[in-house]
Amino acid sequence: MRKVLLAALAAGLMAGTTAPATAGIPMRVESTCPVDDAKFSWTTTASYSTWGQELDAKPIGSWTFPMTIPQCPQSRFPVYKETFTAEEKAAIRALVLTPEYQAVQEEASYYLLRFVLEKLGGAEPLEPMQGAWLLMQATWQVRETDPERYRRYAAETAAAMDLALPTLRESEPADWWFLQIATANVQRQAGDFAGATARLDGLTGEAPQEGQAAERIALTRQKIAAQDASPGALPDARMQDGHDAH
Repeated sequence: MRKVLLAALAAGLMAGTTAPATAGIPMRVESTCPVDDAKFSWTTTASYSTWGQELDAKPIGSWTFPMTIPQCPQSRFPVYKETFTAEEKAAIRALVLTPEYQAVQEEASYYLLRFVLEKLGGAEPLEPMQGAWLLMQATWQVRETDPERYRRYAAETAAAMDLALPTLRESEPADWWFLQIATANVQRQAGDFAGATARLDGLTGEAPQEGQAAERIALTRQKIAAQDASPGALPDARMQDGHDAH
């Protein structure tokens, strides 16, 4: 599930491009803003490789993560797919004029995308796990640059994961463990050591070998004990994986 969630957005945005799949090489792509039909260019990559993940699930690889979402230059609307129907454009144009949208349009793009998909979901509402995963990726966007915003995003991510994760425990136990540990690290990195500890203490049962769950928990607890809010990763992460982004 984790790889699918990570790659799905990029796959949708890059559909139809014909650039060679050269890992980590920047390429310019043109998109059309559904708000005003203006065309604009943005930078992405045709493919990338990953060889591990940080404790908060942020991939380690040949590109920057999360993958860039193109945004309309004026309204900052996240262009999450290539084409929109006339009905979708009408709904989008109405949404961007609302005070509610304008209050969040300068947030990180993945945070804004969650807001947009929740508002425009219609017959296909955003699933709780999809929303929680978008919030987690938003934390990666502000982790190094905006501590106050990071703390706010971290609290919202933890709350969203609490709502979404129970449905995964039986169906996808390895993912449940991975995301609980990642969420604990988001909390830790926000300075919420008590919340991170409580989350880890609430993990019952035997940790799966998949995803090095036990090792991730041990390193997380070490960092909590040291009151260390810095990002981290297991030193032996060697899970290299290539991804074609189109």
